[in-house]
Amino acid sequence: MTVRKRFGVSLEQEVFEELERMTKALGTDRSRLISIAAREYLTEKLHFARRHECEGVLIASYTAEVKNDVDKLLEESNLIVSRTHLHSRGGCCVEVLYLRGSSDSVWSLQAAVTRVSRACRYVPMCI
Repeated sequence: MTVRKRFGVSLEQEVFEELERMTKALGTDRSRLISIAAREYLTEKLHFARRHECEGVLIASYTAEVKNDVDKLLEESNLIVSRTHLHSRGGCCVEVLYLRGSSDSVWSLQAAVTRVSRACRYVPMCI
């Protein structure tokens, strides 16, 4: 049996409303949804808790207005093994990058791209 701990959380109104919509859409409750979200977040961030050599996929979505900024960041990186640039139906640019290098460098690149993009996520690969 799983032991559960209870604690209070304060959310911005907009986040709370999105959470409510998501619980209804998935047919679950807030506790389960928060637990899933926390586990995914921790798994994603704990990857960077210790320095190591890693590889994985970075996916970024951004508007055409910041394309030059993103291009500059990516051109300066020595992590990129493969790069694919696509356009969404909504007019966004999408980068799919396969990266290989130190976790510190991957973290830095992800943080830099996140600052200028709409969305950015790194998915580590098992090696």
